[in-house]
Amino acid sequence: MRRWFIYLITGIVFGVFDFYYHGFLSNLMHLQTYSSLAGEITWLVLSIGIWVVPIVPIALYEAKISRSMLRSALANSLTWSAAIVSYYLTNAVQLAFLPTRQELHFSNHSTPFFWDNWKSVIWDDIILGGMVEWIVVAVVGGFIIGFLICFIYNRIMKTRTVQKESIEASETNPQNL
Repeated sequence: MRRWFIYLITGIVFGVFDFYYHGFLSNLMHLQTYSSLAGEITWLVLSIGIWVVPIVPIALYEAKISRSMLRSALANSLTWSAAIVSYYLTNAVQLAFLPTRQELHFSNHSTPFFWDNWKSVIWDDIILGGMVEWIVVAVVGGFIIGFLICFIYNRIMKTRTVQKESIEASETNPQNL
């Protein structure tokens, strides 16, 4: 049960990291003036590829511990889902406390449209505009990738076991060569 908590925390931390990573990546790509097709492909690979970083070790660890493709898949879904939620919550916190959009900054809470603005942002931008859509991707994509990683891991381990048994058999009985 403790490892599932670690998967959850990993997802939360990764979601916060990813929120700021995209800004860093955009600045980096802008400085490099990647406006070509190759630059856009590079941005896409770096932007989406980073999402594989936290789930590969989780899927491999869960595969090693449980040997269950289902548990490995569920671990990845949990991690990615937590990352999505924390990504959008980080966005909300930034809007509330950093001067990015003054109409949403907490210091303007007494203005007439403050709560209407927040209602619009939370409901339209954060929940419906991103979280629901990406949670589906996190659950389905995380499940598929976790399942495949565990499947590949189990095949490799099975092949290694068969090879090891074959070598041991040939060492104990040299006449089989």
